[in-house]
Amino acid sequence: MSESADGTVGVHRALVAAVRTVFHHPVQMVVISVAWMLASIPLVTLGPATLGVYSAVASVREQGHTDRDAVRETLSDHWLDALLFSGLLVAFPALAVFYLGRFTASGSAFAGVLGMVGFYLAYHAWVVFALGFVALAQGDDAFDAVTDGYRWSVERPVATVLVGVVTATLFVVCLVLTVALPLVFPALVAAFHTELAAQTRDREEETADAADSTAPTDRPVSGESLRNDFSATFRR
Repeated sequence: MSESADGTVGVHRALVAAVRTVFHHPVQMVVISVAWMLASIPLVTLGPATLGVYSAVASVREQGHTDRDAVRETLSDHWLDALLFSGLLVAFPALAVFYLGRFTASGSAFAGVLGMVGFYLAYHAWVVFALGFVALAQGDDAFDAVTDGYRWSVERPVATVLVGVVTATLFVVCLVLTVALPLVFPALVAAFHTELAAQTRDREEETADAADSTAPTDRPVSGESLRNDFSATFRR
């Protein structure tokens, strides 16, 4: 299956791969999900707990088991970045709810516009920071994590919408199944976003390798071509 230009095929493939990861590693994924639920109870720890989930899922994907040392190292390096990410993730929806509430109460068009803008920013920020958490778990710094996530979302607007729709659908399905919400949902979503980022990275590397393989390898040194022409002409 080839990748579509808008990235939608990559989203589908990432979802299938995430479900397959949960299916092949059920115990690890349940432990990761429950650990996230417990660690998030103080609320202020939501960001670091989320980063821990992404790091643990990445280690399960790459090694087949949870690498606790890698998770501890990731949290030690990026817990403050994760705290900032979680604060922004809460701030945008809060602003949207505030202004939409003002619009409902007063009918102010200005408040309605701000509420819709806040809703759009919240939706976009959730996708960008989800990919940012994946990048932090891979060892990127916070600036690169956010800018790469933003670039991905801007270059693939349809896929960005689809990522939000798929994430929301997974939440609803797990909510209906009740017990799946605390036992599966956190690790499943983290696996979905991790697979999405991994496939994007693999595809970019394949594109770069293909470009290198098609590039001319026997480039003449500056002036060499002229020297050869000169020699060929005057040795006759």
